[in-house]
Amino acid sequence: MSAEPPSSHPMGLGSWIGDRGRKIIHTGFWSLIAKGCAASNLFMSVPFALHALGPEQFGAWVTLVSLVTLAGFLDFGFGNGTMNLIASAHSRQSKEDVASILHESRRVLRGVASGLAVVAIVAIPLVPWYHFLGMPESAATQSRIAVAIVLLSVILAVPLNIANRVQLGLGRGDRAFRWQAIGQVAALAAVISLASVHASLALLTGAAVATPLLASFANNYSLWHDPSLTVTFAASPERRLIIGHQIRREGLMFFLLQLSVALAFSADLPLISIFRGSAEAGTYAIVQRLFSVIPLALSLVWAPLWPIYRQALVAGDQHWVMRTLHHSLILAVAFAAVGSAILAIGFDQFVSAWVHRSLAVAGTMLAGFAFWCVFEAAGTAIATFLNAASCMRYQLITSCTFAVLCFGGKVWVVANIGITWIPWVTVVAYCLANVLPLLWFRNQIFPSILAKKY
Repeated sequence: MSAEPPSSHPMGLGSWIGDRGRKIIHTGFWSLIAKGCAASNLFMSVPFALHALGPEQFGAWVTLVSLVTLAGFLDFGFGNGTMNLIASAHSRQSKEDVASILHESRRVLRGVASGLAVVAIVAIPLVPWYHFLGMPESAATQSRIAVAIVLLSVILAVPLNIANRVQLGLGRGDRAFRWQAIGQVAALAAVISLASVHASLALLTGAAVATPLLASFANNYSLWHDPSLTVTFAASPERRLIIGHQIRREGLMFFLLQLSVALAFSADLPLISIFRGSAEAGTYAIVQRLFSVIPLALSLVWAPLWPIYRQALVAGDQHWVMRTLHHSLILAVAFAAVGSAILAIGFDQFVSAWVHRSLAVAGTMLAGFAFWCVFEAAGTAIATFLNAASCMRYQLITSCTFAVLCFGGKVWVVANIGITWIPWVTVVAYCLANVLPLLWFRNQIFPSILAKKY
């Protein structure tokens, strides 16, 4: 079991947190800046878009903007798989493997984007998009244009997002987060500028989802021209096949996992738009975005911690891994409990200051969001460790079960009761599909992970 190098100041902060802790703090600092910019974009764009579009079109806008999360799993998990493989190769100090993995992942993702483009070209003119957005038929053309912009942005994001995952795997997350911050600031500026002149739904959608791609392209350009990541040798066909197989195998598992998560969470706004109309979707979106500051804040830790977990597992430092998992779980739950309680209690004041109007929301819904924030914080702390350890089969079983229970329950609740109980469906489904199995199988899962060779 490897140990971290001793500090020259044994009683200082550096000795207490260690080299990995310093990396987490440094990357987390830039993640804080990026997430702060994302939060500013998330909250500040809402009143401008709401004022420019009105309640009905605003509900369609937030639904469209939420669809950019598709880029997170339409890469078929190859981004996360690449990050794990690069973190392992980087920990072994194998520059050749790092360069080869990057080369193969780029090639694979370009192929994925090409396939998605063909599907989008066929779907855009055929599907009645205005119906799925809860818009009248008179808005069919405008809805189709807005959807086309979103789908094009998602397709472009699939290969462009690889730069962020690679830099995290290399321990250079600060570079990725700098570009993310620039993209979010640019998107906010574009939305505010267009909203001030009452631009159309399509233009405001494009400003929100396409502008960040400019920063992603610049991030990729800087990575392409990094001499340390250039393949300077002719890799054997056998080696290329092995690396390609590893990327696809790891990526497919992550894709199925991401797909189940998307089914559980990304369907909320489209379901509300279909069954209840875009106005209620807009109300739900405001509540959802307010409580999203909790996981957004915690992601400052999860993003850099994932590849560092992987590097520690490769180095055989199981003691550090388990100690960090224990501490992160406790701190995440405590933060989420306090933060969500503050948001629930002060909801009226927060919303009034945010969108400059009152919002009638049942206390039951607010309590549901608050409880879910706590469960989500604990679950993400554990999932970050399991993802780094490539513990995918267990997660696939529990996540698919959760997705089916969650989606089915939400469809029934939205159609028959309303939007108030949606977060409670998520809580109950998560307890049944994730919490109970983890308590039952924890003594088998964790020892097997720590005994595995990476």
